[in-house]
Amino acid sequence: MAFRFNWPEFDNDFYTDIKAQMETALNKGEKPKKIVDHITVKDLSMGTVPPELEILEIGELTTDTFRGIFKLSYKGNAHIVVQTKVQANPMHAQRPEASLRHTRPGILAADQPLVVPMLLRISDLQLRGIVVLVISKTKGITLVFKNDPLESILVSSTFDGIPSLRDFLQREIESQIRKLLREDIPVMVHHLTSPY
Repeated sequence: MAFRFNWPEFDNDFYTDIKAQMETALNKGEKPKKIVDHITVKDLSMGTVPPELEILEIGELTTDTFRGIFKLSYKGNAHIVVQTKVQANPMHAQRPEASLRHTRPGILAADQPLVVPMLLRISDLQLRGIVVLVISKTKGITLVFKNDPLESILVSSTFDGIPSLRDFLQREIESQIRKLLREDIPVMVHHLTSPY
């Protein structure tokens, strides 16, 4: 059985909370060495197109708890824009002694860092996956993907004019989105819906 639901216009409080949680998720752990600044969420929209859910199984249904397994499909217009700074000089080395092996004596200007701002927009998200959803009045919502739901995304950035960087960013962001869906989105959903 499949059903559709109304996709609301999310309020500013929701966007403030979700942006803060996204920034925390994006800045935790070890970032790629080329990212040299805090990652800031500049714009976020949940879009106007809701995901589609198909009920595969209802495991528990009580007055306090619901547990079900769903097939989720999403081909909507949500997007996120993040900003950071990147070290863009390919000759710059973190360890000065490593860079000296690759330069002639007296030519060290290329070893200086070139830090440039980068805007990155992620849009055209397409998901298809199996979701376990548990809704509890006392514990909030738990949402876990049983598979890798990411089918495709569009990544555009300040560096779209450089094909090798554009392709690199596409691969890296896809990898990070897969991790975000597996590890961080379940935590964010739970925190946003926890009664305490």
